[in-house]
Amino acid sequence: MSTNAKESYDLFPYLSHCYSETHPDNLAVAALQRGLSPASVAKCRVLELGCASGGNLMPMAAMWPESQFVGIDRSTRQVEEGQRLCSTLGLRNIELRAIDFMDFDGGSEPFDYILCHGVFSWVPVPVQQRVLQLCQRHLAAQGIAYISYNTYPGFYRRQPIMEMMRYHVAGAEATDPTAQVREARALLQFLIKGQSDSEGTTARLLREEAQLIERLPDSYVFHEHFEADNQPCYFHQFMKQADEHGLQYVGEAAARGGLAGLPEGTQQILAQLASEPIKQEQYIDFVRNTAMRSTLLCRKENALLTGQTSAFVKSLWVSSTSRPSTPSELQGEKLRKQSPATFQTIRGSAVIEHPHVKAMLLVLHQYQPTSLTIPDLAAATSALLGEILDVETISGMALYSHNTGLCRLHTALPPIARSISEFPSASPLARITVASTGVAPNQWHESVRIPPFEQTLLPFLDGTRTQEALLDAMQQAVLDGTLVVNGPDGSQLRNALLARKIVAQHLPKALQTLLDSALLVS
Repeated sequence: MSTNAKESYDLFPYLSHCYSETHPDNLAVAALQRGLSPASVAKCRVLELGCASGGNLMPMAAMWPESQFVGIDRSTRQVEEGQRLCSTLGLRNIELRAIDFMDFDGGSEPFDYILCHGVFSWVPVPVQQRVLQLCQRHLAAQGIAYISYNTYPGFYRRQPIMEMMRYHVAGAEATDPTAQVREARALLQFLIKGQSDSEGTTARLLREEAQLIERLPDSYVFHEHFEADNQPCYFHQFMKQADEHGLQYVGEAAARGGLAGLPEGTQQILAQLASEPIKQEQYIDFVRNTAMRSTLLCRKENALLTGQTSAFVKSLWVSSTSRPSTPSELQGEKLRKQSPATFQTIRGSAVIEHPHVKAMLLVLHQYQPTSLTIPDLAAATSALLGEILDVETISGMALYSHNTGLCRLHTALPPIARSISEFPSASPLARITVASTGVAPNQWHESVRIPPFEQTLLPFLDGTRTQEALLDAMQQAVLDGTLVVNGPDGSQLRNALLARKIVAQHLPKALQTLLDSALLVS
């Protein structure tokens, strides 16, 4: 549908957000697991290949002023948008450049972290080779490269549906990207309704695709489905290319679980392949039907640890990424018994039976959105259970939970508020970006979709206003129509007393929502 990637991204810019799995802190934890000595997040050099308008790099640059960030992208329009926002924020440690990968020389100073998110599968093979070449040439000795890409066999489920959408849009009269995406969405609904067996495999796959793109912006759907290049591969094929460029496998940026959760017999067979990690990972993809990977690479000359060790965890912090589905499963003796409790994560649910792990996850959930040191986590978990758990035990459980997506380990901490202060404050970047996109980066480098009331409130949280002053500002926002609130008769509310009453009811809840979402800074 699109023969020129640069033109397509200039025509229909990709919404540029932050992705927590790409953060150097996350990459550093993976490096430590393999015995590497990664650069400190607070003082490192980061390169992003395909930075769009800098939505992923800017929150890092704002958070860590002593680190240096470079982003390159072919789309002049997107880069210029990012440059304007960097200037507005006064960021001096970030450089966004509109340049082709093939023309970028990387400079003479190596990068500690190289990021390439949402690019590799969507470019021609020569550009893929260039991405790996840039990693080979410009990655520091102990550096980590991050590359995400679509993988088989899982992507086979989506591929025929995408091909149907491309065929339909090619024959439609729609010419602009928004109209093409609208046609593609309509086709999916037509196909779903046309299935004679509503519970059959085809109907289920169509519904899955429709549900996936329903919550995605048009720009993502357009570039995912209609770019000229979309080339998934098997994991072993990707690693063969990486090996040819002097790079070796470190791990995955996104928690995948490894063997955890698979049937015991399957685990035993896959464990026999442990001496060949690439082969083992490929077979795990076969079993799990993996559709996407976020692979981490380092230089081939590094000697990596092959066994699991949790000794390095003792000096880290831990935060929660899960919540109990049914809190009653974790009350009283149920917590202390070997009984199942379900925890929800961003990637699904997990059933935990071990009392120690359940208690640790419950403690972390109670401390959200902040984190705990390993000694503090051990103490809090021990107090909850009424028995002593040593630091070594907690370290092992925390590492397992990090690798399965139940919690997250950190080498450095951002300034996250633990409570709502007298003068609530959010980051300047969050206050600016929420106005245009309704999405803001939180302190954990996650993109958070903000409800309408909080969207209006967030720009006021510059640390200079008391809650009473915030009440005044929000009341005025209702009266001048910045925040539309309908009165009892259904018309737009203009009554000052009623507006103040409604705002007073919502303000504490809104501040708590922003606090829980890690959007308030200490």
